[in-house]
Parts: sequence; structure tokens; C-alpha cells
Amino acid sequence: MTVDEEFRYITTNNVPDYYMNPYCPIGLGYGYCVPQEVTCFFPDLTCGEDNGEGTTEYGDIWVPQLAHFKIPLVGNPTRADRPGDMYDAVLVGAEKDMGPAQGVAINGINIQGPNDAGDVSIDEGGFQLACGGHVTPPTTNLDIPGPFSGSPPLYHYHKSPDCLAPFKNASIGYAHGAQPYKHAQLTGWALDGFGIYAYQDIDGAAPVVDQCGGHFGPVDTGEVVYHYHSRPIVPYHLACQGPSLRQCDSTQRGTNYCHPGCGADVCIQPGTSEDELRAYLATWDDLWLNQYTTNIFHN
Repeated sequence: MTVDEEFRYITTNNVPDYYMNPYCPIGLGYGYCVPQEVTCFFPDLTCGEDNGEGTTEYGDIWVPQLAHFKIPLVGNPTRADRPGDMYDAVLVGAEKDMGPAQGVAINGINIQGPNDAGDVSIDEGGFQLACGGHVTPPTTNLDIPGPFSGSPPLYHYHKSPDCLAPFKNASIGYAHGAQPYKHAQLTGWALDGFGIYAYQDIDGAAPVVDQCGGHFGPVDTGEVVYHYHSRPIVPYHLACQGPSLRQCDSTQRGTNYCHPGCGADVCIQPGTSEDELRAYLATWDDLWLNQYTTNIFHN
């Protein structure tokens, strides 16, 4: 990864930095389709058979694929075109050559949306993901539409990559150095430039997030910014590029993956300093917050 004054540049081979067992989404000897799918593009594919590169008799394994991302160093939460589509790169000045990605984790693995198997979420489809990730179906020998047409198994995240250090920082046990009562650490970046953090907020509290899955508040450095939180439930990372302003629904394609939100246009973590928040927003528009309702966040 390199940075300049405006952007973060990430080149990755999408290979996880930990061991992964051979994978079958439903089970060895079964296919890749689930009953909830309206359309399945590989009904005759069976896991454990020779389906080309990256397939074994025990299941599918990742195959390296080079991908490139250009992500703004600093996201602008006051943009007039917010909220945005969770996958968009063009409007925010980003670039990517991995179509379904909505962000990149700190270990270079691309983060995809909450859906798998078409418009079915990971949990609704019943998929079990170790460390929040899995590989795409092996379609090297198939002629099908879609972003992974004719490709070997490619590794990616849908759910929280909870084996990474930012998650283990809170989960390894207090006697072993865990810090469950501090704001979670950075786990990755969304394409709009905002950071994605692990589960907990300041003092170990649950994050009060908007419909996109983000909010304003201090992060682990103490700086007040807009940011997202990973979570074990839909939308897992983000449902739209925020702030949502209670308009997440307008960004969805098909199935709606929006978070319920906080009941206000702008969601701010309780205990956040209003002075620090307004100083942050003044970078772009010092009157922006006055246009919207907020949840109660003052001490």
C-alpha cells in the first residue's frame, strides 16, 4: 500500500494471511445453489469434483488474483450526493478492478456486500464462513454472466473477518491483554475513504449507527470522524456509503440490506463532543449539521 496527498493505493493478490480449509458452501458432494435463490447460474456444479483450477476432491481452495484499489485518504461526509451505492467508486473518486468489492481489509482481502447467491444474504443462505470469508464458485469451465464468469475460486470477505488482530484485540481475554472497553481498531477502508472498525465503540459500548452502518464519533485515536463498524449481522460492514440521512432505501438494488438506523437523519455516538464534531465537519461545511436531526448524544 502507498499513499499520496489524496489517495490510498492498494495492490493485492487476495490471498489470506492465514490457513483456510478447502471449502464447499453447502457440503462436499453438494452443489453451489440454495433454495432461496431465484436464479442460480451453476446448477450442475458439484463441490469436490474437478471443476478446473483451484478445485480438489476435498473442496475448493483460493487462487491468487491481482486487484488494484485507489481510495480517497479522507472521506467527505457532507457531500450532496450522500448516501451512495455501497459498491460505487466513480462518484467518490475511487477506482477498482474488482467489481463486487465495497472496500478492502487491512490484510488486502477485498470486502464484498452482504449478499451471496444473488439477492440472498450469507446468513439467509445458510453459508458458514470462517473468519468472515470464502471463495467464489469455480466457473473456469462455465460460460455464465456475472463478475466472476470464467474464474477460479477467489477469496473475499462478506462478514466480519474476526480472526484479524483488531477483533482479537477485544476477544482474547482480559488477562491476556484484551482491550474490550476501548474503541475497536481499524479493520479496513470503504471505497468512499471512511474507515471500517471492529465491533465495539468507546468504553465497549455498542455503536449507534445509521442505516448505512456508519456514524460520527471518536475512533481509537480519539479523533472524531465519520466511520463504519463491522458487525455479525446484516449488513455486516455497510449497506450504503454514508451518512445515510435516513435515505438508505434509495440506494438498494433488489433486496434491502439497510440497518434500522438510530431514528434520526444523522447518527452520533453518545458521549461525542459536539465541538469536536463541528470542527471536523467545518473542514467542508460548518453549517452542514444544522440541516438534519440527530439522536441524543450529549452527556
